[in-house]
Amino acid sequence: MNTATRLAVSIAIAISLLASLASKADDGRQPALIKGKFAVPISQKDVEADWTARGHSAPKMESYPRGWSRGEHTHPVSLIMTLASGRMEFVFSGQRLILEPGDELFYPAQTEHAARNTYDGPTQMLESYKK
Repeated sequence: MNTATRLAVSIAIAISLLASLASKADDGRQPALIKGKFAVPISQKDVEADWTARGHSAPKMESYPRGWSRGEHTHPVSLIMTLASGRMEFVFSGQRLILEPGDELFYPAQTEHAARNTYDGPTQMLESYKK
């Protein structure tokens, strides 16, 4: 197998793996974090195309100031998000997840969690929902 063929096969496998992770993230059963899902700097157009194709609403940019936090709570809809800048920590049933720019996090409706901005400045995050 020549180098170009090996590269093409490797890319196809990587795309297949990412698609599998994305579909599992949307299966509605548990939180799912995909590190580095989107290239940085984040293209809101690319994120919107990906998310709306998967049945989510168009993303909205939210800003969380330095020191922002919210204790355990739930949402009535499934949420999906990716960081454009900063760093955010989420805690699900004692499991701590750190989001950095380009990471994608999905969690189903009524999932109890806590969140806080762990960046030394504001964190900007694209957010969307699925009923």
